[in-house]
This record gives sequence, C-alpha cells and structure tokens, in this order.
Amino acid sequence: MQNLFALGKSMSNSPLRLIYTIEKIGEGDLATSSALVIQAGVGAPTKQFKKAVQRNRVKRLLREAYRLELPSFKAQLPLQGMRLNIFILYMEANVLPQIEINAKMNLILNQLVKRIYGQA
Repeated sequence: MQNLFALGKSMSNSPLRLIYTIEKIGEGDLATSSALVIQAGVGAPTKQFKKAVQRNRVKRLLREAYRLELPSFKAQLPLQGMRLNIFILYMEANVLPQIEINAKMNLILNQLVKRIYGQA
C-alpha cells in the first residue's frame, strides 16, 4: 500500500472515493500466488470530521459495508496471481445511515469491477 496514493487510480461516487492499484504478486511474495489478494483500508478526513469519535464511527460504518460486500465483490473479479490494494475515503461532512453507505459501497465496488474488466 506504499504507492497507493502516489500511483493509484481513483473513482468517486458521492460520498465515497476509492483509490486503487493492481500489482502482480511475485514468486516468493506469498505461498498462494495463484489467488487474488485484496488489501483494503478506510479513512475519514480530519477536515470533515474534527473529532476522533466522529472519524472512528465513519470508519466503522465503512468497514462494515465493505465486509458485507466483499464476498460478491471477490466473486466478480477475474484476477489471478494479483494483489488489489484499495483505500476508501468518506468525503462528505454529513454521515449517511448504514443502509445508504452499504448501497454506495456496492455501487463503487461494482464500478471498480467494470473498470478492471475494461483494463484486463
């Protein structure tokens, strides 16, 4: 995830912004180099959420939405022997309910799958 912000591509679907990179896994990197490896992170900017309590709540909501969408997201991906690094940012000041965040997460992950299929 070192080069994610420097070299990553991004996409937005309000209020979420997704930054991603796709890398080939080296031979000695992992024992399961034939499988897809996904590394994910979430964040909430200090500029929108001044208090740590607010940032932590938003990150908790994002992690839960990602956890719920992960099985269907992984099933749609065509990648083998690759590492997909993802970072999801919540960019608005008002916090949506969990149901709406889940729907937005589903939309942005589906956009990512379409973009990956377009590149592959």
